[in-house]
Amino acid sequence: MKTTHQSLIFPLNVYAELLELAFGQVDFLSYGLQAEPGLSIVEAQQAMTTKLLAMLEHGPGSSVLDVGCGTGMLAQQLMASGYQVTAIDANEAAIAAARQRFASEAPLALAELQAFEPDQRFDVLILQNSARYQSPLTVFAHARRLLKAGGQLLIQEEFTGDDAERVAEPLPVLTHVVQMAGRAGFELTQQHDVSVGVGDWLQRCLPLLEQHMVTLTERTGLSTQVLSDLRQSMSADLSRCRSGRYVHALLSFRMEDTDVTLLPAEALSIEQFRSLFENSFDTDFNAELWHWKYGQGRGHSVVACKQGEAVAHYGGISRDILYFGAPEQALQICDVMVLPQHRSFYSRSSLFFLTAATMLELHAGNTRRHLLGFGFPNLKAMHVAQRLKLYAKTDELMALSFPPGCFDTNTGDDAWTVASGSPDSGDWKRVDVLWQQMALAFTDGIVGLRNAHYLFYRYVQRPGLDYQFHVISHTSGEKAVAVTRDHGEGFLIMDIITADKNMAAALQALCRHGHDIGRPMVFWLSAGQQQRFQATGLQADATGIHIPCNAWTQGPSAEKLQGKWWLTAGDMDFL
Repeated sequence: MKTTHQSLIFPLNVYAELLELAFGQVDFLSYGLQAEPGLSIVEAQQAMTTKLLAMLEHGPGSSVLDVGCGTGMLAQQLMASGYQVTAIDANEAAIAAARQRFASEAPLALAELQAFEPDQRFDVLILQNSARYQSPLTVFAHARRLLKAGGQLLIQEEFTGDDAERVAEPLPVLTHVVQMAGRAGFELTQQHDVSVGVGDWLQRCLPLLEQHMVTLTERTGLSTQVLSDLRQSMSADLSRCRSGRYVHALLSFRMEDTDVTLLPAEALSIEQFRSLFENSFDTDFNAELWHWKYGQGRGHSVVACKQGEAVAHYGGISRDILYFGAPEQALQICDVMVLPQHRSFYSRSSLFFLTAATMLELHAGNTRRHLLGFGFPNLKAMHVAQRLKLYAKTDELMALSFPPGCFDTNTGDDAWTVASGSPDSGDWKRVDVLWQQMALAFTDGIVGLRNAHYLFYRYVQRPGLDYQFHVISHTSGEKAVAVTRDHGEGFLIMDIITADKNMAAALQALCRHGHDIGRPMVFWLSAGQQQRFQATGLQADATGIHIPCNAWTQGPSAEKLQGKWWLTAGDMDFL
């Protein structure tokens, strides 16, 4: 994965000290707009605020919530214009500075947006360079909670403007934010690109850090190296702003009527998904299994709620992968659910589309943490997602097996033996060695990590299913490790970990073992990887399970991914 860019998020104490040193005052902690020649840096900050205030669609007397109020200057100017202002910030130093400015004039609260519970709803919410600290979906969800009907959401922020290349970014893609807003029930009413003016302002700010480096070191306690790194970050940010990689924008949205609220799933408790899960899949909900999948940051989800009830869910699990030999991350889609009574014709207004598109914009693509999205949808879901341009097909799962009688006429290599049982500490160490050998063969493909840590999480810690481990050994000392589980009259081979040269022989030895104990074995594998198996008598049958890739956001094309995934039953058994 390419190095993640760092957006211009200075430590507040450094930024405040810098402005204090340079100008003797700290009015704003936000970007400035060099709208015309001759403006000082502080005047340019005021010019940006003036442009933001000019976008207000509610007149004096209206109630305003200033989220991330900083020094309180914006709130003070709103009050001076006749607005009823409430200001919140999650930073104690910022609230202290705002209280000093206001004395007792305005209600101020040390609070995060998610936890703020006011006595009233507001006509306007303003986030001036503070939206970046949470997901856009979180901002829209809480704006719906805090705004009156027809209320205005006003955002000044920095966004990713160009997502054509693989560089994980901390900032959301601007076009995605606007699309997401529409799904969340917000109509875009004004949009201003102020990147040029902000770039000119950044250009003027850069020399200040160099000029005051020594004094800043003394005042902040930070080393010269740390401050030099901050200056380099600001310089890189300027470069990305000039190139269009980053976009600085002012956005105004009007809240529309809708009975659907989109939320990050972590905003709900696990138990709030029970009814949705059981009615969607007609099976019991297992809270322990849900936590195994999504807990401790392993998963990500978008949920649609109506009247406080979860009615749709689109989830995904983070998977560490090797992408043509390089470490990357992929998002494995699972638990796609819509309550039966809320299912409708699958259009771009359907709950499926609302949750799926939002999830992919938040978590998958060139600028997101997860480069790839993949999954194992049923045929109906696959066809719907293809029509909606969410997915494209990259492969399908095949069932590899040796037909009855094969081993009666083909003895194969008797030098391979199979030992079954619970793995001991030596077996786990062996898994890591075998995985390192196996990974060497995937510089031309994509494979999820299968080291000991992953296998322990995947097969030992998974609630509700029992798996059997097998060590496959050759008289020469070559080894393989496999995992199986009961599957009807036989066993389904979940995973095989071994050097690529031994893969076919290990599979044949394992299937021979199943034949000997009267429990036939089958290995599900993506079709594009079948060339790794050239065993005599091996039979391949279609399972009807297609493998899609994310086609909604910018990322590797379906053509590049065609047939490149190594995926087994062990990958899809998360469902």
